[in-house]
Amino acid sequence: MKVMISSDGGHAHFFQRSAWANAFRACNIEAHLWDCKSVTAFDAFDMIEPDIFLGQAYNLDDATIKCIYERPHLKVGLRAGDWGDYQKLVDREKFNILFCSNKEKEMLKKLKDETGKPDFVHIHYNEKAVKQTHNYFESIGIKPISLMMCADTTIYSQAVFDEKLACDIGFVGGYWPYKAQVMDKYLLPLLDPMGKYSCKIFGNQAWPVNQYCGLIEDQDVKNLFVSAKICPNLSEPHAQEFGIDVNERIFKILYAGGFCISDNVESYNMFGDGLIMADSPQDFQEKVDYYLKNEDERKTISSIGRKIVKENHTGFHRIASILKELGYINLSNSILKSAKEALENA
Repeated sequence: MKVMISSDGGHAHFFQRSAWANAFRACNIEAHLWDCKSVTAFDAFDMIEPDIFLGQAYNLDDATIKCIYERPHLKVGLRAGDWGDYQKLVDREKFNILFCSNKEKEMLKKLKDETGKPDFVHIHYNEKAVKQTHNYFESIGIKPISLMMCADTTIYSQAVFDEKLACDIGFVGGYWPYKAQVMDKYLLPLLDPMGKYSCKIFGNQAWPVNQYCGLIEDQDVKNLFVSAKICPNLSEPHAQEFGIDVNERIFKILYAGGFCISDNVESYNMFGDGLIMADSPQDFQEKVDYYLKNEDERKTISSIGRKIVKENHTGFHRIASILKELGYINLSNSILKSAKEALENA
């Protein structure tokens, strides 16, 4: 079996697809990441000849569609923007949410009618949310499913404390105007006056603060998560407003063994007692102050969080879901069984 996974940039969804690819390979399934921005569809499909193609509805073009038409055996799953009941509630000028365009809908309907593909579309919301955000896909015969972000066990296993990364607050992520609406309220007040907390912020975009430390090597991110006493998770405005988004950062922090305080997003309840949530910027700062003084509680909570992610939200769990949706039931069950055994002592 060969799996081809379309990739289109260095953001959270790229890391999600990398986690899938690593999990497939760990299960002795050949997996290829296709950079759809630099390699043509014809070249990629002809070189790999995949049995499964995992792409994006918004990257569908005539060449990719033709490649799908030419391969009747191909199983196809596509990430797609929102198209469902809840879109009536969204102010699109205010919230930066990916919606499925009319062109995509037309292409997907034609593709489904003529080839039976895609087998499903997916998004990184939880199952309850998908029933509101993507239910209109059912009107053109396509099943929408939840494929949340996950922890890449290849990358985030065996994190170790690093004195050079030790700090009270450690954060990895970008800073831009839309996200800054939350960052400016929750995180930046903790950085002024400088010295009140020991803080290290890394990211590929410059932050307007003295605590910005520049880029961090990929292999050091997991070590930051266990070297910082607190690793904040802060969401984008639409996640706080609608409660449907589940970002990647939480999975990485918790699997590495870090302690996380997050803003309050309804979907984050899935992490139970393994995640601390704050209801407001003031509550966030109060919880930071409290947990900095209570190491034993931090250790207990981070241990619970890691267990929840390890048992439910790794790349193995996601590829098992993909394979199940594509009809490979026995293989899906086998991967879950093997992953459980392998991760028990991880």
